[in-house]
Amino acid sequence: MGLFSGRGKKSGKATADDCFAKGQWAQALAGYEELSAQQPEDVKLLRRIADLRARLGRTAAAGEAYRQVADRYAAAGFLVQAIAIHKILLRLDPEAEDLVAKLADLYAKRGFSDTPRLPVGERATEAAPLPEIPLFSALEAEAFQQVIAKLVPVELETGGVLFREGDPGESIFIVTSGAVRVSRGELFLAELGEGTFFGEGAFFSHEPRGADVVASEPSELLEIRREDMEDLVLRHSEVADALAEFYRQRVLDGVLAATPLFRNLDARERKHVAGRFELVAVTEGTEVVREGERDRSLYLIKQGAFAVMTTPPGGAAPCELARLGPGSFFGEVAVVGDTPRSATVRALEAGEVLRISGEHLDPLLSEHPELRHLLEQTRNERAAATVAKLLGRRS
Repeated sequence: MGLFSGRGKKSGKATADDCFAKGQWAQALAGYEELSAQQPEDVKLLRRIADLRARLGRTAAAGEAYRQVADRYAAAGFLVQAIAIHKILLRLDPEAEDLVAKLADLYAKRGFSDTPRLPVGERATEAAPLPEIPLFSALEAEAFQQVIAKLVPVELETGGVLFREGDPGESIFIVTSGAVRVSRGELFLAELGEGTFFGEGAFFSHEPRGADVVASEPSELLEIRREDMEDLVLRHSEVADALAEFYRQRVLDGVLAATPLFRNLDARERKHVAGRFELVAVTEGTEVVREGERDRSLYLIKQGAFAVMTTPPGGAAPCELARLGPGSFFGEVAVVGDTPRSATVRALEAGEVLRISGEHLDPLLSEHPELRHLLEQTRNERAAATVAKLLGRRS
């Protein structure tokens, strides 16, 4: 009979958890090892065993357990969790670099899919394609291993502050376990869980942090520091390309999520849609679209201010119809009506817009008829506002 069998009404796990909470590490470990023999597919239980073996100084046994955890995470598509375990393993065994080579063999420039794998431990995952991981999936094996080598583990207890609004934005972070809370003053913005990348806005813009990030529970993260990435960029141009693509994808998703036209799509649909947009920088005075031209592109504003101008009947001076800022879109009249541009849109300052051509937009509108409806509704509302503006000018 096992050490934790037959102890009243408490389950073996509850008894082991009690021992763990009281700091009775050896008793807790014995209980968890007994449970693991019954539930060999429970990777979180195996992780607890590895941690306790390390705490008790059983280095070789801890290393063996950590390797098993990392292998299971990697095979199931949880790359960042596997990397985090690798970092722990390196503290016990500095020679454990072979694990990174295995990760590179699995993930670097290989067959990725948008389809997530099944949870760790389910046999069907063995034949499933691995999910694409931001930044890492675009790298060749050598650069992949060097990026992993530069990642810095960060541990936070509940309530621990990662950074505050206004702090320098010198790192990107990845949550490998636990969760962090994002807020600005009293305003709650988001809770970010395992596998989430964040902090890239300030990192790429060189602006201060725009929010506070605090651990909601005990959490582990990986940090990508600017100084380390700059060093790798000098030696591997593909790292620069991967960072640029990562930035592009995150910007696109952020703008889509903030735009009324696309905010109701889920994250996976937005990712699919984002691939059809291009990010375009504009200077002050640029006419992004011109009245009378035939072009069926749709534009979303990421940054800047834009004036919408039209020429009234009779050749009068151009009339300003509206000013648009971040989160707004324009170009819908030509898109849904297949007509020449009805207005000119001019940049009032330097900014950035997202552009999608008519040929890429049409299939999207077929897939999502609700988007066409929103575009038509916006066109009708803006047409009514234009008529009112012009009539008011002539009266």
